[in-house]
Amino acid sequence: MLWITVAGLLFGSQFIASKYAAGFKPGAYNISMAMGIFLGSVLSLLLLGFSGITPMLSALAFIGGIVWVVGNYLLVQAVSKAGMARSFIVINFTAVFSFVGGVAFLGELPEATPQRLAMIAGAVCLVLTGAFLVTGTRPREGATGDGLRRGDAVTKGLLAAFAATIFFSVYNVIIAFIVNKAGASAGPTFISIAPGALLGAVLVAFLARQNDPRQWTTAPVKWHLLALSQGLVWATAMVCIMFGWMGTGIAMGTPIQVGTQTLVSSLWGIVMFGEFRGLDNRGRAYSRFIAGAALTVLGIAVMALI
Repeated sequence: MLWITVAGLLFGSQFIASKYAAGFKPGAYNISMAMGIFLGSVLSLLLLGFSGITPMLSALAFIGGIVWVVGNYLLVQAVSKAGMARSFIVINFTAVFSFVGGVAFLGELPEATPQRLAMIAGAVCLVLTGAFLVTGTRPREGATGDGLRRGDAVTKGLLAAFAATIFFSVYNVIIAFIVNKAGASAGPTFISIAPGALLGAVLVAFLARQNDPRQWTTAPVKWHLLALSQGLVWATAMVCIMFGWMGTGIAMGTPIQVGTQTLVSSLWGIVMFGEFRGLDNRGRAYSRFIAGAALTVLGIAVMALI
C-alpha cells in the first residue's frame, strides 16, 4: 500500500508539465512523453535488474504499452479541454473497471461473499454519483480557441477521460497478469512496455485526426523537455505501482492509487492553476466538486477496505 500511495502522488502530479506546454498537440506531446518513459525504463534496470522474460510475456507487455499510450493520448486531450481537476475525478472509473478485471480475469478476491459483493456495488454507485456531480461543474459561457463553446469542449474532454479509463484498465489487467500471475520480474516487464508505448505514440500521432506529427519536429525544446519530464515521472510511478501490485493485486491496489492521484491532481488543478476561476457561480461549482470528490474517494476507500 505504501508503494501504491507513492505512485498515486506521482501520477496525480505528472500533468503539471503539460500545463506549461499548452500549445503542444496531444499526439506530438505523447511522442516526447513516451521517450521519457523509455529512458525511465532503461534507468529502472539499475534498480530492478534484468532477470529475463519469456518472448510471449515480453510481447504481451509490448502490446500493453500500446494500449496504455492510446489511453494517455485521450487523457492528454481531456486535461487540455477539461482541466486536471475534473479529468482525474473521471479517471476514478479506472478503479471500478480494474476491480472487475482483477476479480473476473485474474482470480483476485476468490473468497468474496454476497455481502462483500453488495458492498462493492454500493461503492461503484458512490463513484458514479461522484463523477456525475463533478461533470456538472462544466462552464456554459464563453468560447474556446477552437471555436467550440467552452462547455462543449469540457464535455468532450470528460468523455475522452472516460474513454481513457477503458484503455488504462485493460493495461492494468495485462501487466498485473504478467507480474502477478505469470511471475515475471518488474524490470524486464517494464523494459518491454516502454517500446510499445513509444511505437504506439508515433502511430497515434499519425492516425489521429487534427494532429500533425510534423509539429513534433518544430516544437520548442522547452515543450519536449516538459513532456520528457512527465514521462520520467510516469516511469517512476510505474515502478512503484508494479511493486505495489505484487502485494495487493489490481483489484485493491488500483482504487488506492486513483484515490490518491485524484486528491493530488484536484489540488494542483484548483489551487495552483485556478481551473474554476472563470465560472459564473464558483460557490456552487466548488460545492458540487467537493461533494463529488468526497463521494468518489469514499467509494474507492470502501473498495480498498472490503
